[in-house]
Amino acid sequence: MSSLFASKFNTTIPLLDQVVNHEKAPLYGGLFVLLFVVLLWNNNKSETRSGKPLPPVVPHRVPILGKAVPYGVQPVTFLQECMQKFGDCFTFTMMGRKMTFCLNPDGNHFVFNVKLSHATAEGAYDKLTVPVFGTEVVYDVPNSTFMEQKKFVKDALTTSAFKTYVPIIIKEARDFFGTWADKKEKLELFPEMAELTIRTASHCLMGKEIRDQLHSNVAKLYHDLDGGFQPINVFFRWLPLPNYIKRDRANRIMTETFLKILKERRDTNNLESQDVLQSLMDGVYRDGSKMSDEAIAHMMIATLMAGQHTSSTSASWILFELANNPDALAELIKEQSMILTGRPDTPAHELPDFTYEELRKFTYLDCVMKESLRLHTPIHTVMRLVVKDIEYKGYTIPAGHFLCGSQAVSQMDAKRFPEPEKFDPTRWTESDEGAGEWTINGVDIAQKSARSNFLPFGAGRHRCIGEAFAYIQIKTIIAMFVREFTHDLVKETKTGKNIFPEMDFTSLVVIPKAPGYISYERRPELRK
Repeated sequence: MSSLFASKFNTTIPLLDQVVNHEKAPLYGGLFVLLFVVLLWNNNKSETRSGKPLPPVVPHRVPILGKAVPYGVQPVTFLQECMQKFGDCFTFTMMGRKMTFCLNPDGNHFVFNVKLSHATAEGAYDKLTVPVFGTEVVYDVPNSTFMEQKKFVKDALTTSAFKTYVPIIIKEARDFFGTWADKKEKLELFPEMAELTIRTASHCLMGKEIRDQLHSNVAKLYHDLDGGFQPINVFFRWLPLPNYIKRDRANRIMTETFLKILKERRDTNNLESQDVLQSLMDGVYRDGSKMSDEAIAHMMIATLMAGQHTSSTSASWILFELANNPDALAELIKEQSMILTGRPDTPAHELPDFTYEELRKFTYLDCVMKESLRLHTPIHTVMRLVVKDIEYKGYTIPAGHFLCGSQAVSQMDAKRFPEPEKFDPTRWTESDEGAGEWTINGVDIAQKSARSNFLPFGAGRHRCIGEAFAYIQIKTIIAMFVREFTHDLVKETKTGKNIFPEMDFTSLVVIPKAPGYISYERRPELRK
């Protein structure tokens, strides 16, 4: 993203050359400097609104662009530095828009639970999500309609459904890993996890008929859709860039795919499935209407992306962390052995398949997953568009600002998490933080409070409805991987040090920066 911003800013250079070479260069140069100073002062000066001050302003030197580059490259570090200087509420300019951040648990609670009449998610995200998901769903509709759509999806995610998902994911993982070579020195992990999570999510959430039609090219199409989730896309719905063109093509193909599947299900009168597709087909809005076929297809795109997007990222980060922490890896194998056989040293090839109820007992795996989510939260920033002035801790946040929060910052708070950079699953052995309860009353889906340091799945009315499925999907994949393989990080040739991948913040979902490699070897007793 920084290179994109840099090239955009550098387009002003030829104009400056024309001014310098013009016979009236001193006059134009003076006017340019005056304009620059006025813009700089106007963007950095303190303001008041309705007699109350606005949040402190982070100064910048480049008009319009503002702090886009430091925020885009290392957002968590940038926000931490701003918080040290300006407190936990401040404003900076990015791409000509005012971004007001409210941080720490109080800020998390405020942002996630702000009144709909004051700030909206659809106002912040519609340019980003509508081209990716399609029309008539998510942030292309009023919040009340989106809440009903979420309930249609949630109605399919029952405990009885979860019990059927575990053996499906086990088989998908075993079949997928069975295609790998017994040993490989360098495997790029994230694309593999993306492929596996597409397979498992489509099979569980949408049925075998859809899974059978979603081949490897679908993972590539979803990768192209993911390319539409760039921070710059929050401000520009379309630009003549390769990512936008690939995004729109992928949306067309996936829409046509789901419309075809929808028609086949109706033509064959196969309407007894208990999957998400059927729930969307059966769902009735409060006004008595139903979703159009286009809306169902677009909601399927969104649901499948939600089912694999953050899951593939999180599964990758967990495996990277386990490769870097062999003691944690050994504890996972021991836990499976104890729960499934009652012995701590059962060989991996003798471990039986596990059920949903047994998977729930893998509590150390829960801790590993939570700790990885703390260090590598999939979405580092949440945004709302302020439509009516709001007050927070004595400040007025004006309409037109983007109201932003960052659970990634609060999850790195040294007071709450000593040595926050350290991977330590034992932090969670006696903690249920982040396990907020859902209440479903009509279409009101909300968590009681978002005043927490740990919110990897969000909170409030926009809390991820797929959280429970994500735990089942990711835990099952990791449990199957660690009993099948031993793995390690690839080492630097000169120093012999492990190469742990950096976090790539150029996408709104924080993926491992490519290429992120592991080396692996199938356990001897499981080799082909």
